[in-house]
Amino acid sequence: MSDADLGKPLSQDEFNQLERLLDSDLFRGDALLPDELQGFFFAVASAPDFIPPSRWLPAVIGEAPDFATDEEAQRALELIMRFYNHCVKTVAGEDFELILYRDENDELDFAPWCSGYLAGVELSEEDWMDVGDAEEIGELLFPFIVLANALPDEERRVIKPAEWRQLVQSCQDSLGDAIAQIHAYWLVVRSPPTTVRRDTPKPGRNDRCPCGSGKKWKQCCGAPGALH
Repeated sequence: MSDADLGKPLSQDEFNQLERLLDSDLFRGDALLPDELQGFFFAVASAPDFIPPSRWLPAVIGEAPDFATDEEAQRALELIMRFYNHCVKTVAGEDFELILYRDENDELDFAPWCSGYLAGVELSEEDWMDVGDAEEIGELLFPFIVLANALPDEERRVIKPAEWRQLVQSCQDSLGDAIAQIHAYWLVVRSPPTTVRRDTPKPGRNDRCPCGSGKKWKQCCGAPGALH
């Protein structure tokens, strides 16, 4: 399959196929389901270091999937890679939709999505807290930790039930902003500033000014405070 084909988003039928595939016996229960997988890929795509497919694929489908044929394996990897590429593109945009299923109370379940995101964070070779500002990173990751039910027990116990419900709602409401802010934060790390190269040499102080005034550079555009 060409790079162009791998860049195409999944159709609804293809997404349904991926959904069934990940939940099948092929992966012996080791594969991430679509909500977990989207969270995982959003973190991988936002990390301070590049995480190649060779590193994230075992975390996605396990170490020994039970493919019957090479064609079956190729189709599964194609769907996963196209879903990954789509996540890379959408997390960098301003408008994305999260894949969330409903729990036994018919409420949107954020826990698997956020657990997948935190698993993606852990996959980085660089510790996020070490590479960035630990306090700022901690604040940005806090909604994911709360919604993944990963808050340490000693911290959870001191929060009253009503306060906890309010905190969970606040984290749900701010999750989209946190995703975008983390991606923007690490984008600066992954894109160091470039050096601007001067195409022509800078005039000497006693050379004629290139603006055409006929004056020396030091008396024209090169003069302190000159606005040209």
